[in-house]
Amino acid sequence: MMKTTAATLLATLLTFGSTGAQALGSDYSYDTFKTPDSVSWVQLCGTWGKGKAPQGTYRVVHADQYAQSFLYVQWMTRDANGGLHAEHTVAIAELDNDHAEIALTDLTCRATPRGIVVTAKASSGHDDKLRRVTIEVGPAAGQYRYRAQRTR
Repeated sequence: MMKTTAATLLATLLTFGSTGAQALGSDYSYDTFKTPDSVSWVQLCGTWGKGKAPQGTYRVVHADQYAQSFLYVQWMTRDANGGLHAEHTVAIAELDNDHAEIALTDLTCRATPRGIVVTAKASSGHDDKLRRVTIEVGPAAGQYRYRAQRTR
C-alpha cells in the first residue's frame, strides 16, 4: 500500500511539479468510512486463532432490509497499519435469504473458549412461535451452528 501511495504521489508531483507547491495531506470525508444505511449493528466480539497461526477478532454485522434481518460474521485481522480486514465472511443462511422473514432485535454477542455466541430475540413472518435464535460461531472459519427456540 505504501508503494502504491508513494508512486501516486511521485506521479502527481512530476505532473504538477512546475505549478508550485502542492499540499501533501488528504482530507477524508465521512463518505470514505460510510456504512450502508441498512446496517443497524456492528460488534467486535471474541478472538480466533492461537499460537503462530493467524489470529484476529470476530465481527458481527446485522442489517435490516425488506422487513427482515440479515446477519454476517467475519473473521477479522489487522494489517501492519492497524486497519481491520475481513479474512473470511459467512452469511447466516437461515436468515440471509429474501424468504426467511425473520427479524432480530436485542442482539448480543459473547466470547466463548471455542468462538462466539450471538443471541437475539426473533419474530417471524411465517411462524408466530419463533422467539429466540442462538448462533454459535467458530472456531474454524465459516463454521457456525444455528438454533431457533420456539414457544409451544
